[in-house]
Amino acid sequence: MADLSKLQKKHLRQLAGQCYEKEMSIALKALYDNFKKWETSEISLWELNDKIHEYHNQTARELWKIYEQMNDPGLSVAFALANGIIDIELVNEDCREMLERKIDVFQFNDLKGDNI
Repeated sequence: MADLSKLQKKHLRQLAGQCYEKEMSIALKALYDNFKKWETSEISLWELNDKIHEYHNQTARELWKIYEQMNDPGLSVAFALANGIIDIELVNEDCREMLERKIDVFQFNDLKGDNI
């Protein structure tokens, strides 16, 4: 991100934050749905407990790695774009070309079955 202007960096940080919030909301909604299943006895207390641990130990940690640990908002936004979390129209024109190159990396690795 060294070759980006301060405004571009700020824009990408804001987008990365929005993407993180959106993915966390999706994950928490799925967890909430499991609480509702438990309340109606569709799943047991133990299954709900497993879902909570799965959310904490896998889902939340993976999202944290992508949006916080990676420490590259451009890469985080590219990941979100490649996975349909946000639409390219939300990205400022002056950032799109750089992100499209990064999106291609995620899509290429996805086709190969590699995990980034």
